[in-house]
Amino acid sequence: MANSTRVASVLEPAPTAPCADVSPRRRANRFRPRVLLAESQGEVRTALAQELVGAGFEVVAAPVIEELLGELSEGGPLPHLVLVPTEASPDGLDGLTLCERLRAEARTASLPVYVFSRDEASAPRERAEAVRVDDLLVQPVDPRVVVSLARLKAGRGAFAPAYEAHTVRMPLSQMVRALLCGSRSGRVELRDNEGWLAFRQGHVVDASYEGERGLVALRRLLFFGSGAYAVSFGDALAQGKPLLSPRVFTSLLLPAVERFTALCALGIPLSARLSVDFKRLADALHSLPDDVGQVIRLCDGQRTVHSTLLECGLPEITTLEVMTFLYAQGVLVPANFIAEREPPSPRVPPFFEPGGALDEEPFSEAFAAVDSRAA
Repeated sequence: MANSTRVASVLEPAPTAPCADVSPRRRANRFRPRVLLAESQGEVRTALAQELVGAGFEVVAAPVIEELLGELSEGGPLPHLVLVPTEASPDGLDGLTLCERLRAEARTASLPVYVFSRDEASAPRERAEAVRVDDLLVQPVDPRVVVSLARLKAGRGAFAPAYEAHTVRMPLSQMVRALLCGSRSGRVELRDNEGWLAFRQGHVVDASYEGERGLVALRRLLFFGSGAYAVSFGDALAQGKPLLSPRVFTSLLLPAVERFTALCALGIPLSARLSVDFKRLADALHSLPDDVGQVIRLCDGQRTVHSTLLECGLPEITTLEVMTFLYAQGVLVPANFIAEREPPSPRVPPFFEPGGALDEEPFSEAFAAVDSRAA
């Protein structure tokens, strides 16, 4: 382990050479999960190590697998995750062979192992499945994808039936992106079966959310799905035809989710109820496009923002952009603002109250109030 690099939870100042290894503080932190990383390209190794450290992991990095074997020897604590390449160094060990050896020993049989391949066409998928790697990732792979997979499995064992996660720590969009970068099949399901999606070998094959199926359900699941969820692996959980490819997910759907999240962060809670300030609407009406009308009609003070997004004929992100704009212009306001400005309803005269004589004064006051309000 003379040449391996241990990247602790706090990095030293960055080296001047862009491809140099991260300089370590050789002080292990037992409260942080430890990751073994082998990667021959210095820039890639440094980028992966820095992203993992930023996510709370302790990283032991080396250019070849042989320099990490000491971290797996008897007598010492096991790491929480192993990241290795499928390609071997000259006269060295490759990642699939290492995984096969780890699976053969009871002590390391369930240690999570991810392997990297440099070529999509020649990626050894059948052998990777035979030696039971946790997943096969084709480079170049975004370091954030590696962090997502590490958070899912580090320290949990390679063969658990399901892995629990939460959208606060790992948003669904990030998790799905990471799963689509791999070669596994399975299912992501929100708690209490509020929604789910199935994936197979890098494609989404089906989704369900609030009565919708397919692409609409997938979009709404990523927009609105929150709370605890589980990731399960297995071919039987991923039935259906390919619905969405990784390229389309990354180029179209993921930016839409990020835009939707940014709009939500501007301050209109999805649980809020909005009403129309008709005076402001009259002033701004000449500058608004015609399609805005279908959004305004739904803002009746009874529906939540969430309900409006689901019921409107426009795409959810377009509807939210319109609502955010109108809210900023003062055309849409919280429903309680309108209620506070409205005068109280006039008291209805007691026409049929028994035992009392009719008095004309309440009648005249009530009708005068009604006439005044109508005017």
